[in-house]
Amino acid sequence: MRHARRPFALVLALVAGLAACDDDVTGPQNPGDVSFNPSLGVDLEAMTELDSGVYIQTLTTGQGVPVVEGDVVVVDYTLWLPDGDEKDSGTDVSFALTPNSVIDGFRLGLLGMLIGETRLIVIPSSLAYGAGGTTGIPPHSVLVFRVTLKDLNPPV
Repeated sequence: MRHARRPFALVLALVAGLAACDDDVTGPQNPGDVSFNPSLGVDLEAMTELDSGVYIQTLTTGQGVPVVEGDVVVVDYTLWLPDGDEKDSGTDVSFALTPNSVIDGFRLGLLGMLIGETRLIVIPSSLAYGAGGTTGIPPHSVLVFRVTLKDLNPPV
């Protein structure tokens, strides 16, 4: 009788273990599939969805010429996970807006910005760090950025 309970106990342990994994992200996430902490101010219905699946919303308008691929930009930014956990920020960060200079979703979200503009950018995991994640960013994470364009220079 005692041996008959072992398989049942093993099955019960397996079911409990699988149930505990319900919160694990096992594949790419899209912004529409996650809940956002209200403190982030993300309202996907009020945002513009780009063809890429990146969502943008202008919070403060800017002026001048729009950012194009290849421009060297200077930005202030803050990065959060959808739960409101701040993961990174930077002030006066300068880089060329080219493929592989930053994650694709961030690059796509910056295109068209004007100097002085502040934009909320929500990036699907496939255009962020994907299945590999990175230090402090779990695999398959949707990312939320608040970015202000401080300056831009055309490509050299």
